[in-house]
Amino acid sequence: MANVLIVEDSPSQAAIISEIVKEAGHAPTICKDLTKGVLQILSTFQPDIVLVDLVLLGSDGKPVADGFQICREVKRISKNKVGVVVVSSKGDQMSAEWAIMQGADAFLQKPFAVDALLGVIDEVLEAIHGK
Repeated sequence: MANVLIVEDSPSQAAIISEIVKEAGHAPTICKDLTKGVLQILSTFQPDIVLVDLVLLGSDGKPVADGFQICREVKRISKNKVGVVVVSSKGDQMSAEWAIMQGADAFLQKPFAVDALLGVIDEVLEAIHGK
């Protein structure tokens, strides 16, 4: 079982991802306050892996966080000990390549198949933690 932190601005999508993760035997946590710094988020939730959207908007529709920046900070602060999967509707090749360049371990385009999400989570956990 892994601790999975879900950083997603859509409550419905976060709930769906959380349920999928939970049914697979992991412990999901949805990050509801995107204004906290990554260091505080990591020390509070202590995830093994982070699933992060690229475009994170507040209730007013304005950006509150940048998924690329979160990815970089998670990798830097955790010294590469926390896996990062970018899960985004931005499906262009450039976004996927940039996410990997920013330290993401994987990129998964929305909408995704449940098996694809679970497969990516398992691959990243195995690569990072040997789980």
